[in-house]
Amino acid sequence: MRVLSDSDYKLFERLVSLSQKELKKAMAQYLKAKYENVIFTKDYLVAIGDIPIALVAHMDTVFKTPVSDLYYDQRKGVLWSPDGLGADDRAGVFAILKILQEGFRPSVIFTTDEEQGGLGASALAQIPCPIPNLKYMIELDRRGSNDCVFYDCYCPEFVDYVESFGFCEKWGSFSDISFLMGEWLVCGVNLSVGYEDEHAYTEQLFIGPLFDTIRKVKKMLSEKDIPDFEYDELSIASSAWWRTTDTIYGQHCNKCKKLYSEYDLFPVKGLDGKRKYYCPDCIVGNVDWCEICQEAYEIADPADAKKMCKECAEDICMKTSENSSNQ
Repeated sequence: MRVLSDSDYKLFERLVSLSQKELKKAMAQYLKAKYENVIFTKDYLVAIGDIPIALVAHMDTVFKTPVSDLYYDQRKGVLWSPDGLGADDRAGVFAILKILQEGFRPSVIFTTDEEQGGLGASALAQIPCPIPNLKYMIELDRRGSNDCVFYDCYCPEFVDYVESFGFCEKWGSFSDISFLMGEWLVCGVNLSVGYEDEHAYTEQLFIGPLFDTIRKVKKMLSEKDIPDFEYDELSIASSAWWRTTDTIYGQHCNKCKKLYSEYDLFPVKGLDGKRKYYCPDCIVGNVDWCEICQEAYEIADPADAKKMCKECAEDICMKTSENSSNQ
């Protein structure tokens, strides 16, 4: 099992003890000592390197105050804090610093306020890509041990390439690269950095998976001939790319919560009046079709033989009441 050295523990302890403002100032100073060309704004930092790959991480966490008490279980190889660890995404910042310490000089992007909706990355996406000949981006901001997430980037060749380094494609909602890829037309991937239970005070960071990803990224940076990849945006037109074992893009069933293609779900009138979506398996016993409007509706009791949705039943009741009052 990987053991965290004293120097690595102190580095991570320092990173989680800083506010976003303090970390941004520290990272600006660090990058300026390592790179000749560093862009510094209130929203982001960009250091332009000599490897045509950009490493990306965000400097904020969901927690309002920095960590004051950090604990490390060496036997289990895990870090945690009762203050909220903030490994999302201080683990990504740590990983980038460890890679730079070993002499690699990829381009680096540090953003602000990802947890507030990607504000820093959104601001960066408003300008042309400042990194010449950028081949692709690697964000280090994913839970777990070997996930790779591509969001709206549709490039099967890029997926296969990243997976060849020991990662497995998963689905994700968004991160900083979600804003940058489409504007810059550059492929990107978000890789696991070992944290679990992000956004909760029970968040933990597992050291083994973190350093395993660092090792894999160094291998990617060391490639003699880094390939070019053509960015295309994932859309319904590219639905043939959907995997049968792990749907990449779609809608959750409101009953079982599994993710499906939107074409595999049935729109249903909910009992609460809201539109819901059911998969074919969950329709049985939970959904019926109204004989009046012919639309699917959610049922509270499978034995109910009314064959009428709530809206149509209320409409008939109202008309009946009006007719009675007019007699």
